Formats: sequence, C-alpha cells, structure tokens
Amino acid sequence: MSSNQIPPNIQQQVARLQQLQQTLSVILAEKQRLQAELEEINQALEELGKSADNVAVYKAVGPILVQTTREKILSELSEKRDLNDTRLKVVEKQEARTRSQIEALQKELQSLLGQRQE
Repeated sequence: MSSNQIPPNIQQQVARLQQLQQTLSVILAEKQRLQAELEEINQALEELGKSADNVAVYKAVGPILVQTTREKILSELSEKRDLNDTRLKVVEKQEARTRSQIEALQKELQSLLGQRQE
C-alpha cells in the first residue's frame, strides 16, 4: 500500500464524520425553525394579553381567516407553545449528543492519523 493511500477504516470514520455533520446541520435548521415559531407564538400571546376580552379575533385556516374567541385562541396558542417547547428540548438534546459524537470522532481520527504519520 502506498503511503498516500488512506486506509479503509479511516475512510469509514471520515464518512461517518461527514454524516454526523450533515445530521447536525439538519438538527440546527429544525432548532432555528422551532425557535422562530416559538417567538411568533409568544408575540401573539403577548398581543392577545393586551387586548380586551370582547375583541374580535381571527385565525388563519389555510388561505382564509376565521373568527374565533379570544379564549379559544389563547388556549390553542398556549398548547402549541408547550408542544414546541417540548420539541425544542428534544432537538437541543439531539444537538448536544451529535456534537459530542462529532467531537469524539474527530479526536479518534486525529489519533489514527497521528499514529499513521509516525
């Protein structure tokens, strides 16, 4: 085997590292989407909190707006916020786990490459 050829075990580790980095990218996109949605929900809840009890409230259902009660929309938004909070916590755990796997694999690859150069 020539000295420039990369051993199969290192090639597999590099492929696994690339896969983990792609997974992390997907996780980060999902985290960003959830955070943006939570911010939007919190702003809507804040505005509803400032409004009078008898104010007309509408919600988007597909391409149309439908009138609903303030209490009903407050309940729906609160439930949606709680669900997104839970999803965000799960995604954050996935992010931490993936980052630690990437870090461990990078160290392993550095060790393998260091041994190879000796």
